[in-house]
Amino acid sequence: MKKPAILLALTASLLTPLATPALAAPKISAQSIIVNPVPTTLEAKVWVDRDPSGTRTPNYRIGDRIRLSVSVNESAYVYLFSVSPDGSVDQVLPNSLSSGGNYVRKGEVRTFPAARDNFVFNVGGPAGLNKVLVVASRRQLNLSELSTFQAGEPFAKVNVKGSQQLAQALSIVVNPVEQPVPQQDWVSDTAFFNATY
Repeated sequence: MKKPAILLALTASLLTPLATPALAAPKISAQSIIVNPVPTTLEAKVWVDRDPSGTRTPNYRIGDRIRLSVSVNESAYVYLFSVSPDGSVDQVLPNSLSSGGNYVRKGEVRTFPAARDNFVFNVGGPAGLNKVLVVASRRQLNLSELSTFQAGEPFAKVNVKGSQQLAQALSIVVNPVEQPVPQQDWVSDTAFFNATY
């Protein structure tokens, strides 16, 4: 399901004199979310447990438990990030926990934390609008410039702050000139929720 202001299927088919398609760089939308400028059949959806449609912005009190879910229409590697109102970015997937594998099969709904996990996610502060971003790719992405795992830590440390820096870093990760990721091989989706007191 596409969200009008977030997932714009921008067509960038500039032709060279030899009729070879030019490479279109990933775009950053008005909401500072990365958008693929090339049409693709790959679809990804992300949502929070209080809005399975992924189209509304539900409210959570700080401290409430929250579960994040993703699905894809083709088997893909998914990369899940959360951006809080103060700009801190958490990489939810991949992680080193038992349910932290980031390969999701076609039609599968993957929820984090999973029912079998021995941990929970709680909404943290500050109050305000939170974004949950998924990037799905038919190929594994190299996130080494964006995040790093430290010994014994279940979640990677993200090296950027805020939606704008995250989008810029991800645009490099999926840039067909910088990385061997064909433009039609990735897509993104975003869900929102409010943290309140």
